Amino acid sequence: MSLYRVVRGFALICAKIGYRVEFHGRENEPAEGGVVVFSNHTSLADPFFTATAVKRPLHFMAKSDLLKSRFMKWLFDSCNVVAVNRGESDIAALRKTCDVIANGNCVGIYPQGTRIECDSPDPETALAGMGLMATRAKATLLPVAICYGKNNKKPKLFSKVKVYIGKPIPYEEYMNINERPNSHEIAKYAFSKLCEDFEKYNHD
Repeated sequence: MSLYRVVRGFALICAKIGYRVEFHGRENEPAEGGVVVFSNHTSLADPFFTATAVKRPLHFMAKSDLLKSRFMKWLFDSCNVVAVNRGESDIAALRKTCDVIANGNCVGIYPQGTRIECDSPDPETALAGMGLMATRAKATLLPVAICYGKNNKKPKLFSKVKVYIGKPIPYEEYMNINERPNSHEIAKYAFSKLCEDFEKYNHD
């Protein structure tokens, strides 16, 4: 058994007991093919809820400065993490991630780029990187809305967390939102779908 599955299994137990997590829309997850799984981002706990919601293994993108220690580098390598130099045009990381997607795997990202504490996510906060990655890999986009309850920006122990997997957005759909959509337009379009799901499910 891979370390990723061990960590995911432990995270699932913690999520079920400590946060009474509910998963909705799991039938929407594509069973195969390259997928970019994207979520809203307000808390350090978000990757745990994203990874436990999606059945297939996720290759997460994370900022490279988290890999300063040998232990963290070993842990991230074992858990399929792709390191990205934040604030730079990291072409090597982009190519590596697109290769992962092209080989039929799932990549998990947070298109806002950093944690943004807010009552509701805003499509305007989605960065162009997700659109660029999706178009290069011709990937399906899968929105995962993480809901901590009304006015709650972070999970509270023993409170209920709802995670909703939305409808997949295929390459053909987002490439036809206008005549020649750019990367930022694609990212905003996809993130708007997540925001709609968030508004629907984020209530006490």
